Amino acid sequence: MKPKVICVHIGARAHYLIPKALQLRGNLSYLITDTWVASAALRSGLANSPVRMVKSFASRYSSAIPSSAVKHFSLGFLAIEIMLRAKKLKSWDLIIARNNYFEDKAEKIIRMLPATDAVLGISYTSLKVFKVAKQRRQKTISFQIDPGLKEEQIVADIVAQYGDVYTTHWEPAPASYWKAWREECDMADVIMANSVWSKDALIEEGIDERKIEVIPLPFQIEKKHLDFKKQYPSGFSKERPLRCLFLGTLTLRKGVHIVLEVASTLVNAPIEFIMVGQNELDMKLLNKPNVQYKGVASRADTDAYYQSSDVFLFPTLSDGFGLTQLEAMAWQLPVIASKHCGKVVLDQVNGLELDVCDADALEKALIKCLEHPELLKKMASNCLETVKQFSLENFADSLAKLTE
Repeated sequence: MKPKVICVHIGARAHYLIPKALQLRGNLSYLITDTWVASAALRSGLANSPVRMVKSFASRYSSAIPSSAVKHFSLGFLAIEIMLRAKKLKSWDLIIARNNYFEDKAEKIIRMLPATDAVLGISYTSLKVFKVAKQRRQKTISFQIDPGLKEEQIVADIVAQYGDVYTTHWEPAPASYWKAWREECDMADVIMANSVWSKDALIEEGIDERKIEVIPLPFQIEKKHLDFKKQYPSGFSKERPLRCLFLGTLTLRKGVHIVLEVASTLVNAPIEFIMVGQNELDMKLLNKPNVQYKGVASRADTDAYYQSSDVFLFPTLSDGFGLTQLEAMAWQLPVIASKHCGKVVLDQVNGLELDVCDADALEKALIKCLEHPELLKKMASNCLETVKQFSLENFADSLAKLTE
């Protein structure tokens, strides 16, 4: 018999990627989550709400997961979310209060369910359910969403260096947060990291290397991707500039300061920087003639930005994986990426890999693209084959092995 797993999953991270993969291979016994909207009519109503927080709950459902297997506490979680926001808690106070509420509810639910072979939880929200699982001799698997404390140290250093210029409201997590995380890691029989970058960061913080397994995130290619044909001009000019897309939160961790520095240096070159996502910077910093800030985009608009761009910029200082790399490549968009994330880019095959994550390296990469549009065309032609290697089926097989 296939091992059965209880998946404890806060939010709709990567649109329920892990429980979907477990269901695909017949391993999912129950999904415990905060919110689940099985009604199509209710999802439609939520999607039309003018309130962004309410609107986001429209995505709390996946047809790939039977609702009969889902245990949730939707109304209670929505009420606590509204209450916590009404109290105007600071970011870490809000995150910790939300996580604690979720853990308390999930612990109560899991005690009422029959014991399965394993419990899989998301990092920072699984300590209490792991304690229950240990009492019931269930295998404990932690999905580590990021590189942990090492990433915070990287961000602290970059904020200390650039924070005065690139105004940021970033604050480190309280010591209690990391204390609970270390206990959670100790209780996990297996820790699932999405990249060697994350694994190395965990080891550096003293996490037992023997329990860490690297499983890259997947991406599902759709018909819309296969039907699309990327086109490049024979050369770039002011009338048809090289279009560089930065998509994600505009924050120092993501390397937005590197992109803006290069934009200033190459202001007279036929290059255009398109920036999409939530902005954490002073808007004045984006006021450059070759920078277009598009704000937070819908899924349809995001697809359009991928399609109309020539190269995707991902100069991250640290990411657990960086799924946007695969999203971009699904649209045959070559990626310029740092080495501080999941290994997707093969240098000069499907993109360019930065040896050093700084403005000089990114500038040299962009000049190469500017002067060699034929290289961009060649790299674009290899992108879809790359994405196919990161299939949901491969991910599901790797995940199933962890449950054995």
